[in-house]
Amino acid sequence: MKKLLNALLVALGASALGTAAAVTLVDRAHPMFNDLPWIGAAIAAFGAAQLPWARRGRARMVAAAASLLAAPIWMLSVGDSLGPLPARMVIFGVDGATWDVIDAEPLPAFHAMSVEGARGDLISMEPMFSPLLWTTIASGRPVSEHGVRGFHVHSDDCKVARWWDIAEASGDGVGLYKWLVDYPPRTFAHGGFWVPSWLAPTPETWPARLSAVKEVELANRLRRKAVGERGASLALAERLVDVGVRLSTLSRAAAWTVEERLTHPDEPRRNTAMQLIRGDIDRDVFIAQLYAEAPAVASLNYYATDGLAHLYWDRYAAGGGELRAAYRQADEILGELRRRLGPKGRILVVSDHGFKAMDGSGTAGQFLPLTERLSARISAEVVPVDVTRIGHKLVVGTPSPADAERVRAWASTFTDSAGKPFYKTGDFPDDPGSVALTLADEQITADRMKIERVGGDPLSDYVTLTATYTGTHEQRGVILAWGAGVTPGRLGAVPLLDAAPTLLAGGGLPAAEDMSGRARVWPELPRVATWDGLVPGLRFLGADDEGVNEDMLKALGYVDDGKPSPKP
Repeated sequence: MKKLLNALLVALGASALGTAAAVTLVDRAHPMFNDLPWIGAAIAAFGAAQLPWARRGRARMVAAAASLLAAPIWMLSVGDSLGPLPARMVIFGVDGATWDVIDAEPLPAFHAMSVEGARGDLISMEPMFSPLLWTTIASGRPVSEHGVRGFHVHSDDCKVARWWDIAEASGDGVGLYKWLVDYPPRTFAHGGFWVPSWLAPTPETWPARLSAVKEVELANRLRRKAVGERGASLALAERLVDVGVRLSTLSRAAAWTVEERLTHPDEPRRNTAMQLIRGDIDRDVFIAQLYAEAPAVASLNYYATDGLAHLYWDRYAAGGGELRAAYRQADEILGELRRRLGPKGRILVVSDHGFKAMDGSGTAGQFLPLTERLSARISAEVVPVDVTRIGHKLVVGTPSPADAERVRAWASTFTDSAGKPFYKTGDFPDDPGSVALTLADEQITADRMKIERVGGDPLSDYVTLTATYTGTHEQRGVILAWGAGVTPGRLGAVPLLDAAPTLLAGGGLPAAEDMSGRARVWPELPRVATWDGLVPGLRFLGADDEGVNEDMLKALGYVDDGKPSPKP
């Protein structure tokens, strides 16, 4: 009995000590990793039960129990050992976010910060393309000046300086995480990190170790390119943990893998699960890099609120959970940033546009105009263009305002079987180089699809009957400022061009005289004449010229399946 008691005491002490030591090592290497203490405890219990002195039945049970109890207690006592985030300013971009959803849902971080901070409607600009709009938010310049018109664009297509260029030139470290039109990346002179957005066709990041994030996002494309062992699941998971991914995220991803194989879920469930896992990874890595690299100004962009709204806006209105799940995750991310930021820190939440139901009802709401054949015709007969779809509207991006006039003239001669123009044309005051096209007759029926011809081609080359996409962009977006120096209240309607001066003022950075907007929350520093002199000196990291991630453009309904539209 005495020997057994001694063995039990040794097992108890050793297992608890081993658990404490293991947790301490984990906490030092990755303080946020083990955010599920009971899972860590179970692993520790299994390990303790394998100790040589715990091989007897009762000793094994006691050793396991000791670790099972000791691990969560120790983990909770160690906790998240990190202090406040060192960032001066964090920008949280929530693509497509609308107060219509935020105010109607139980989102504690958004609601609390709306009371403690200053909120308003960020009024978007036409054409409402996310790459164009995020570039305007970043630069404070309209599309006619920054030059980013469509989706088939890279970092070096932007003709003006953006907030991260300004922050770097001012001597700050910068963290840039998935801001649109940010591929290829480049280095920052004063430290930081750069992870390109979903338009990036390859996984380049800076530093290179962060490429694991993009490899997950581009998994299907990478498999087609046969990257070999880099895509191996275990190796990739290890690299993700190294850059900040937490145990809870790995657990949810593993649970989803099991669910997918066993239950064969439908597309709404599959799309939602994949968007949320990506959001978990982005949150984990972004916050880990804020601590590791300590940039003064940093941004994280979140896209599930846009991607799921395109597909499931009708389901949201009917009580569906897909879009609600995305907004809950955005709220959780915002809440964590708020908790972690230091007392002098600031947060600016912005969305590039809002969302609403697809225009039209009945047959008028069950079609989509197509892009591929139209782009090919205009490019061959008029000028190379980039055609993109937003709901029932097509936007034709051309090289110049004069070319836009040529496209309008062409559209007036592009007729249906009755000899009437098939498209109505419209203007974009903020972008004279683009043309809006909508169908002159939106009553598309199956009978019309069978018999009608347009410009000598079948009608089916230019329109399709579908109810896949039920949500579309709306002009009223979101702006919410919180933190040091913010006077609580309502900002009212805020023009999109005010976003950059507001962002720069919050980051303690000077705007430029060639930015027409004004800061709406924090006081501005004296303006410089222009920041555009920075642009010629920017040097981007080498990347193969693959264009953009066409798979994502197709999934979101911006272009058709098939070859990409020519880049102007």
